[in-house]
Amino acid sequence: MRDGETLFDFLWQHGPLEFSRSRLARVDDLFSQRNALFYTPSANLPLRWTGSGTVVVTLPIVTPTFYEARELRYQQFPRMWVDLLQRATGKLRWQPMNPARVTIRRYDTRHYRHDVAVAGVKALLDALKVRTSGRRDGRYLHYFGAIVDDGDGFISQFGFEQVLIRQVSEARTEVRVEPASEDNP
Repeated sequence: MRDGETLFDFLWQHGPLEFSRSRLARVDDLFSQRNALFYTPSANLPLRWTGSGTVVVTLPIVTPTFYEARELRYQQFPRMWVDLLQRATGKLRWQPMNPARVTIRRYDTRHYRHDVAVAGVKALLDALKVRTSGRRDGRYLHYFGAIVDDGDGFISQFGFEQVLIRQVSEARTEVRVEPASEDNP
């Protein structure tokens, strides 16, 4: 990579790839180029960009309902939720908790049937994972990383709650991820 060339420039010219730890150490503002890092594992990032411990964040939008997710396609993409998590924490990745307890609170002006409301959290749950192999080319995508996976055995307890609010401007999603322990199953 030439001096002055951004990670985005390199991806544009060469396609998806994993950046090395030494290359990333030379980037002045890695946060501004975070969306070029979906093919790069957390182990390659400078440590200052990885958070640890319990995650408690407020995201500025609500998770979509089942019906909204069908129409608002951008909310189906984990990358959008990764970006929101990164902006809320100031970190690019997180040390994974295994097993983890995940709680999502959806603040909205209307209460929906539980199955309709909870169906829209799938992309947010995916964004919390370390990585996914869902690409046709077989490449891994590396996400926020607070949980190892959203499958059985990785989340000891999942909580989803809807909270009714009066003003549309108060709409938001609160996410809490914490390690599960014997004291905190």
